[in-house]
Amino acid sequence: MLNTLRKSVTGPFVKILIGILILSFAVWGIQDIFGNFKKTVAIEIDDHEVSLDQLVTEYNNQLSIISSQLDRQISLKESLELGIDEIAIENLIRKMVLQIEINKLGIDVPEEFVAEQIINDDNFKIDGRFNKARYEQLLSYAGYNDETYVQSELNINKQNQLFNIIGNRTFVPNVLLDMVDEYNKTERVIEYVDLPKSKIVVKTPSERELLEFYEKFKNGYRKSETRDFTVLMLEPENIKKNIQVTKSQVNEYFSANLDSFTNTETRELYQFFFNDNATAESFFNDSSRLEFDNLLSEYLQSKEKSYLGSVGKEEILDFEVADTAFDLSEGEFGKPIDGMLGISVLYLQKINPSNVPTADSVAEEIRDEIQSQEAIDLVEKLYFEIEDNLLNGSSIAEVSAIHQIQLQYFEKIDINGKNTKNEAVESINHPEFIQKIFNSEIGDFIEVHDTKNGYIWADLNSINPPYIKSFAEVRNLVSSDMIRKRKNDKESEMIEQLDIGLKNNQIQNLTDSYQIEIKRSEPFSRLSPIREFSEDFNDRILSANINEVIIGKSENNILVGKVVEILPNAQTELERDEEFINNLDLQMRNDLFEQYLVSLEDRYTVKLYQENINRLFNTQSQ
Repeated sequence: MLNTLRKSVTGPFVKILIGILILSFAVWGIQDIFGNFKKTVAIEIDDHEVSLDQLVTEYNNQLSIISSQLDRQISLKESLELGIDEIAIENLIRKMVLQIEINKLGIDVPEEFVAEQIINDDNFKIDGRFNKARYEQLLSYAGYNDETYVQSELNINKQNQLFNIIGNRTFVPNVLLDMVDEYNKTERVIEYVDLPKSKIVVKTPSERELLEFYEKFKNGYRKSETRDFTVLMLEPENIKKNIQVTKSQVNEYFSANLDSFTNTETRELYQFFFNDNATAESFFNDSSRLEFDNLLSEYLQSKEKSYLGSVGKEEILDFEVADTAFDLSEGEFGKPIDGMLGISVLYLQKINPSNVPTADSVAEEIRDEIQSQEAIDLVEKLYFEIEDNLLNGSSIAEVSAIHQIQLQYFEKIDINGKNTKNEAVESINHPEFIQKIFNSEIGDFIEVHDTKNGYIWADLNSINPPYIKSFAEVRNLVSSDMIRKRKNDKESEMIEQLDIGLKNNQIQNLTDSYQIEIKRSEPFSRLSPIREFSEDFNDRILSANINEVIIGKSENNILVGKVVEILPNAQTELERDEEFINNLDLQMRNDLFEQYLVSLEDRYTVKLYQENINRLFNTQSQ
């Protein structure tokens, strides 16, 4: 059927940016892991089988969706921890029981209907017309062909028919609409006090008060165990600066890697598409007599949509187009091309010639690269030499002197790799190393591999047990803690006073005392909340009753409000938002269909071939 469709349509090509279509079927390379599995059974539903291949496909689809949501590729191990394999299995079961039910009910959709959908799909159109090249290329990107894509669309349409059959049993009752209206549109008026925290002023504690506070809470000023150690760190970055690179090495590297330094020629191109050869020929012929903008205007061509940018020859997938583009001179139109993507005419606006830098201009870049490469090789060589030295009884201090690698000394480092100022020490920001330091005793051999392509050896010098810091050490911290506590206590006191004052209409003395004013809001609802209030405060105050006081806090303010009026929804049934009613109806239909799917799953006998599934995901019990 679609062969006829293919022959009957042609059209232009524009840049393919149909992200949604591609994303829906994107695979993050997991097929490489499962590629050797035979088509064995994964699930059996009554007498219908689901293969492992189908499970892999569904797994890949789910993996792609989750990965795109997280904006990063998910590993197999992580995907299993997230239960993506279980989601894939559940989805397959649902799809299969749904398909079985559709077949039993005799629901059918003609292929002609799907063909019409495809022709009218904007994703497959260029300049408002279905384009065969675009259609086939998008399907190819998504891993489809005509047959599989049509079958997929047929299944979707059959499912939609069943959804409509089930959904027709629903209607939105007026009582529900009334309840929703009441919830969303009932308005409230509140009296409230907006108290800036800056108005909460407390007395600076005296030295005696600070000492008393310290004695009471001194267990909170306990310093955890720390350790002192000496480190010999062998990493490429630490030794590369000592590696000398000659000019001849620079020149030799430059010559060997010339391509990587060369900016290849690019051309700024326009590609204009046409539905037939005659129009393309006419366009080409008129290009010699008409100004560029006038030519485009006469043939209804878009300058913006036709611009390909500055492209290299290797970036153009169609070889005929590439050859033509790179045979043109600046300002020249090419003869019509019947290429992979349709009939087109090229226009070359500008040539950006290739650029070959001199060795001197990139010498620093080359020198750094050579140093880095040689440093990695040298690290591996030195590692074995250092290991021999240590096994023969040398200390890391002696090894440092032998190989001229500077030792590093660290004091009072805690188990989080932080110093006495509670700052992370970047040079030893390696969790495995710190863990080894704190799991070792003085005299133990401490070594960690693969730290930035390098190695660490360490001597544990001393273990500093935990202790309570002296008042002198933490005096400033005690002061800030005590002031913070006083402010919190004062804040709680003020909130309690404002709460009682609002409830009893005895607020005037408080507003005078705190130099704040009581405000009265305009009527507001969930559909028109007060923007100055937080979402949480709006939600709680709009759920409150008459005379109920609600308290809200932000970083800088305290908000205390009381409901003084509740204005019922005055909107009539005729005024109801049609879109809202339709959305509510759709939600009810979705809920009903979900219940229907659950009942279908209970109706059929589902058997999991767990051994096959376990083999697939390599998750057998130990």
